[in-house]
Amino acid sequence: MQNLVALLVLAGSLLGIVALIQVASARIGMPEATLLSLVGITLGASSVTIDAALPDFARFFFTPLLDPRVPAEAYLWLFLPPLLFQVALTVDVRNMLQDAAPILLLAVVAVFVATGVIGVALAAAAPQGLVVCLLLGAIVATTDPSAVVGIFRDVGAPSRLIRLVEGESLLNDAAAIALAGVLLALLTHEGPAAHWSKGFGTLGISFGGGVLVGALVGRLVAFLLPAMNNIASAETALTMAVPYPLYLLCSEVLDVSGVVAVVSAALAINGLMRTRLSPRNWQHVQLVWEQIAVLAGAIVFLLAAVRVPHLLSGVSWLDAGYLLVTVIAAFLARLAVLFLMLPVLSRLKLSEPISSAYKLAMAWGGLRGAVTLVLAMGVAENTALPEDTRHFVSIMATGFVLFSLLVNGSSLRWVIRRLRLDRLSPQEKAVQQQAIALSTEEVEATVQRIANTFHFERRSAEDVKRSYRDELAVAAGALGTELTERERLDIGLITLATRERDLIPDYGDGVVSVRNLDLMMRNTGQMIDAARTEGRLGYKQAANRVLNPHASYRIAVLLQRWLNLDRPLAAAVADRFELLVCRRAVLERLRSYNRKRLQPLLGERMAGVLEGVLEARIALVEEALAALRTKYGDFTLALERRLLLLFAIRQGRQAMEAMVAERVISKEVYSGVRQAFDRAWRQGLERPPLRGGRGQSSGGSVVE
Repeated sequence: MQNLVALLVLAGSLLGIVALIQVASARIGMPEATLLSLVGITLGASSVTIDAALPDFARFFFTPLLDPRVPAEAYLWLFLPPLLFQVALTVDVRNMLQDAAPILLLAVVAVFVATGVIGVALAAAAPQGLVVCLLLGAIVATTDPSAVVGIFRDVGAPSRLIRLVEGESLLNDAAAIALAGVLLALLTHEGPAAHWSKGFGTLGISFGGGVLVGALVGRLVAFLLPAMNNIASAETALTMAVPYPLYLLCSEVLDVSGVVAVVSAALAINGLMRTRLSPRNWQHVQLVWEQIAVLAGAIVFLLAAVRVPHLLSGVSWLDAGYLLVTVIAAFLARLAVLFLMLPVLSRLKLSEPISSAYKLAMAWGGLRGAVTLVLAMGVAENTALPEDTRHFVSIMATGFVLFSLLVNGSSLRWVIRRLRLDRLSPQEKAVQQQAIALSTEEVEATVQRIANTFHFERRSAEDVKRSYRDELAVAAGALGTELTERERLDIGLITLATRERDLIPDYGDGVVSVRNLDLMMRNTGQMIDAARTEGRLGYKQAANRVLNPHASYRIAVLLQRWLNLDRPLAAAVADRFELLVCRRAVLERLRSYNRKRLQPLLGERMAGVLEGVLEARIALVEEALAALRTKYGDFTLALERRLLLLFAIRQGRQAMEAMVAERVISKEVYSGVRQAFDRAWRQGLERPPLRGGRGQSSGGSVVE
């Protein structure tokens, strides 16, 4: 009982400390990881003094922190799975695919390069052997994005820079952990990786197996999500059931990388989840996972930092020299990857060029964090290693983390500003100016309306409006250039495709099949890519691609014609009809969006061009719909009635839920109505049969 009380008090204390550190980080602008390390080191260093003054309190509070009676590896499987799962679950997978090649280079190849450069450089300077120095290189090769991404966002760094850093973080932990395991086996002569050839063969199998198992589990979870009956808590609980069992299954049973499996599963769920969840439930899942990851990351960092004084015991000035060699070697290795290898990808057309400013920011921002500390703790506790090896690796790794957090972390904002990465491009500046002008008009109208409501003095309203305009003018700065027609068009097309991607999930919840939603979501990604590279022509070609009848539709037509099988054709026609109807509805909403939002932003002439693009797309959809209605008239009428009924039921359910939320009716009153809604919904989900609704007309034909 006493141990349980101590554990609960410790957990509460850690959460309280984390909360205070987060507030302090936001106020003073220092990276949260840096503050966590400073507080943790302070707690660890003060334990001796507090033990002498308050022995009972020290045994109650500090003993579980400094001697938790769990192996260091337990920190990895306890905290790492939710951290990686959350990052992979919330990244923009479709945008990240554009930079897949540089991300893989930074996440995997860079780890091996850093390990080799650090190991060779340190082996030439230190008395330790090459394998020990390579082990240290693998431990410090992994970067911690939590300490960097927050700074990048705070100073307004470009989205691509943030995307590259986030993408790198998804796999470099796995690469570093796996490589450190191989090198540790070489030193201890234990396990199947005790020889170089077997070790790196095992490493490849571990990675590939982790990707395969994770992708399969992710697809299975995505398949099960619609069965959660649109209950946000159940959907969130299903995602929470993935990381730990998958990590332990892969690591302990299948002998493949649990880290890679967790990342692969989360990426698969991420890519499929938005079409299977309502927008509100998707936001709920993200918020829950964000809170879990924030707390898990902060607590593991704090727990690791508390033990830093113990890891640094016995440090000497000679160790400081070895640390300097390690820091310089790691920085040079990162520069080599960024400036020598990345350009090769650009020349091979595998990646868009990355500017030198981006590369310098990424090189300086390669901070090390909790994973490095935990790996160092594992080496320090490994009794199979000689004492001098454990001492050397723990001191070097810990010192490296402290250096990167205190030096790189504290100066990263300054570096980003010096590289001018916090400044908008001329095109972005022009869009910003126009957006400010539009929002100012809305704000001034709102201020005047509020002043009239409260009968405030007219002079007060005018003063506030003038002050608001002056503040925004200072924040925006002077406009340096105007947008060209081509730039306005590209911005408009990309914005329309992005907005289209956001609107598609509104037609989920069973109204439109998941297959159609996935197909349309993929198509919007193709439109965005094509608009960036080929402009209007590429956008049109990508948008029209989804209108071509799918191979399954053509096969179903042949099966019905030759074998008189109706079910495949009914499913294929219904899928195609749903897709076209949904595409038509989304395009109409895009027309309204273009008039209300893009016309004031990009100008009347460019809005007219975009209107023409949308009208051309609508005309093609109408043509395809007309062909279906002509060929399958009665059946399409039945499909229309089904869709209308589902929309009516969903709207009625939402209206009743709004009444409950506003206390117009009680939950008890709504309970019986909800059951009726659920029954009607289940019945409405069944598609009508093709027979009796086929109604082929002699005057028309379907596109085949």
